[in-house]
Amino acid sequence: MTCPVDRGAVSNITAVLATVMSEGWAMFNLGETIPMRYIAPRSERSKGILRYAAMASCALLLVACDSKREITGSVSDDYRLRHPITLQQSARTIDIPVGIHSQSLTPSSRSAISGLAREFLQEQAAAIQVMVPAGAENESSAGYMAKEIRVELMRNGVRAGQIELISYSAPQATGAPIRLAYPRIQAKTLPCGTHPQDMGQTLQNLSHFDFGCTTQQNLAVAVANPQDLIQPRGWDPRDSTRRSTVNGKYRNGEPTWSEDLGSSAGSSSEVLK
Repeated sequence: MTCPVDRGAVSNITAVLATVMSEGWAMFNLGETIPMRYIAPRSERSKGILRYAAMASCALLLVACDSKREITGSVSDDYRLRHPITLQQSARTIDIPVGIHSQSLTPSSRSAISGLAREFLQEQAAAIQVMVPAGAENESSAGYMAKEIRVELMRNGVRAGQIELISYSAPQATGAPIRLAYPRIQAKTLPCGTHPQDMGQTLQNLSHFDFGCTTQQNLAVAVANPQDLIQPRGWDPRDSTRRSTVNGKYRNGEPTWSEDLGSSAGSSSEVLK
């Protein structure tokens, strides 16, 4: 609990205290030669000393009370600190369904493989794995389909050295899929909806723990390149052709801005006509 104290009053009390202490010191040093017009009797001097001591005690208490004041809002309440966006390595995966008697890829499977290949090349990953089920009932069909998947990836720009064919254990599985995966950097946050604190049992005017968590998750998912959260991209090179054109017009005294074709001119009243 703090005491509401006026700083101006404390300054005045401090000044009075300094004056009082100096006069009291003069009274105590009676053995010294100090020019004083009037020396009160011992009883009056004792009363004055006690009065000065009481005033000094009050001043010290007020100063001590003022030094314990707290500033409201000093605790950080930023949801970006509670739910930071971090970059983590995860696996980008898709599953290609394979039947027991499958012989070729379906159009939807080819479209999914093409999309994965584009993302793989855009993110400049090192290798992509084609995991074939081993021990499943569709093992023979999956082995044949894995070769088609490899050809489809190479058709979309993935080099042969970047494709790894491996197997995973799937004993007695009836419809084990072929899984394609490659490592990538992904922006993630802590899981939302934890509610570690009771929102009804708080005396502080602060937001609850999960406030802003979904906003951070949506931002992390919407970022196309997670590395942009760490540092901005470099500037693209200038258009040398446009620069030469503008410099040539400037030398010849011609306007350097683009011509207005009039297509963007107009007003709201003209649109309503």
